Amino acid sequence: MDLIRLQQLFDNYTEKFETFNNTEHRETYKWAAASHFQKYWDLDAENFGEMFKVAFEDSVNQIDVPTFQPIGGVLYLCKQNPDTMEKVREAFRKLLEADGSDLKKRQKRVEDFIRQMNGLLQETAPDKWKYHQDTGSALMFLSFSDPDDNYMFRENESKVFAEYLGVKGEVFRKDALNLQEYYRMCDNVAAELLQQTDLLQIVDEALEIEADNLDDSSITEIDGDRHLLVFDLIYCAKNYQLYDEELFSGMGQKRSAGEDEEFDEEEKKIKRQIRSLSGKHSRAMKKREGLAFPDLEGETVKHLRYGEGTITVQDNKYLTVSFEKAGQKKFVLPDALTKGFLTVSSEEALDTCHKIAELDETIQKTQREMELLHIELNGYTE
Repeated sequence: MDLIRLQQLFDNYTEKFETFNNTEHRETYKWAAASHFQKYWDLDAENFGEMFKVAFEDSVNQIDVPTFQPIGGVLYLCKQNPDTMEKVREAFRKLLEADGSDLKKRQKRVEDFIRQMNGLLQETAPDKWKYHQDTGSALMFLSFSDPDDNYMFRENESKVFAEYLGVKGEVFRKDALNLQEYYRMCDNVAAELLQQTDLLQIVDEALEIEADNLDDSSITEIDGDRHLLVFDLIYCAKNYQLYDEELFSGMGQKRSAGEDEEFDEEEKKIKRQIRSLSGKHSRAMKKREGLAFPDLEGETVKHLRYGEGTITVQDNKYLTVSFEKAGQKKFVLPDALTKGFLTVSSEEALDTCHKIAELDETIQKTQREMELLHIELNGYTE
């Protein structure tokens, strides 16, 4: 990490602090939003969706933008039905569970969270791309929950920051975030921040004013390890031009003719891959729209554990099965049949469910691959 450049950022942040915390701008709202979240967050709330809406009502602008709205996505899913809302709750429970600061486990949980939430969205509204979750939204949720053990993250700002300090290749590998290295970079910045007495003083004074204005003393206590301040530096450095223009202009901005040609070819290759996947995705979607779940109401089924039962209610893909001893149990198509939870006599019904499962898998797989390619493409078009 280039400590000379980091010191220049500290100096510029200190010098220009009032310009991004005046009547027009108010970046100290990050601390207020985190404090607000801590007051209202409750994983066990009776209505998770309503609790989530209140907890994040001061944070929407920090996470959602017009073209990408992960908070809106959570709220959308919670409004679908109680079953989906409970699945969202459990996805957050797994994301936020303690891990003893094992960042490899945390990165795996982030990836699982994204996959689970986007899978739920795929089931209900596959065309609502702006409601998807990504690494940035997952890390924001983690940071609001435990700011002393996490760092907020926005991809574009963090890439520029890492590149400026000479650590981009460690933090981003093929445009994918290495959580362990990102947190290591942020830890190093936090350690250096503790030596910046003037900077810390103006921040603390501003937070005291924020706390007085909102009558919330916890605003001054929410960031004991200065992790929110690290993110504020990363964010403000790009959005308020805190980088040294002369130094920054020479960082990877000029390429040779040969490099330009290679760069353009890679960009074209990615676009071709996206077009191919888009076609495959559209074809699978069209086929899927033409397939309905088999009508199984009244059918007799067998379950390995509960024995023989009867499907008493079918609501699209949701089945209610009545067993003599176990009572009523809920199942979801197509997994109920394709994964062997329930056995039915109708080969046609089983075949239809297998076709639906295969198409759903294709739709989800192509969607995930397109998302990753769009992220990679951003590195060529920014």
